[in-house]
Amino acid sequence: MNMFKSRRPLRRLGLVAAAALAFGAFTAPPAMAHTKLVGSTPEKGKAADAVTEVTLVFSDKISLAKVVVSDGRKKEFQAGAAERAGTKVTQKLSGPLPAGSYTVAYRVVGEDGHPIEGNDLTFSVAGDGGGDPAASAAPSAGGVGAEEQTGPAANSDEQPLKADQEQTAAEEDSGSGMLLWVLIIAGLLVGVGIGVVIVLRAKRKHQAATGGE
Repeated sequence: MNMFKSRRPLRRLGLVAAAALAFGAFTAPPAMAHTKLVGSTPEKGKAADAVTEVTLVFSDKISLAKVVVSDGRKKEFQAGAAERAGTKVTQKLSGPLPAGSYTVAYRVVGEDGHPIEGNDLTFSVAGDGGGDPAASAAPSAGGVGAEEQTGPAANSDEQPLKADQEQTAAEEDSGSGMLLWVLIIAGLLVGVGIGVVIVLRAKRKHQAATGGE
């Protein structure tokens, strides 16, 4: 009986410890929350003038960061690697952004070692932004023809291309038809030849059998 009585305090101590752990589990998540974006310049969804850099502010100190700033044509404008200073990440740009809409994509690693990323931060630039409109309209790294053309110029370029494609398709169909007929005729000739050989062999066998009788 004394053994059972001595075990009861240990069980009670275990229950108290379990309750403490459960309480700690409920109170720990706020302190262990992952790093998140809390602000930016330019602000999300806002219009700005003369944008030469993008600054992101996070809830915790950042150890690694990569930032990409692109327009609607996927042309990128960042210059060099992103700079880190505590909770701030600054991405220098190749120059003042031309007028238009832009998207900021980022991937950072906070002090907790957990990587976070996002690509829903958008802003717009009003006016010419000090940039060269001709440069913004130039083809991207994909080279000439990488951008989709519209209007009369696109139609004038597409019509000869379409005619060439139709002519090539017609020639391919014609060549396929001729090849099919050649194969059919060759098959018929082979079949006739085999039939003649079979008839001659049968005739010779018949003659040989008749002469033998």
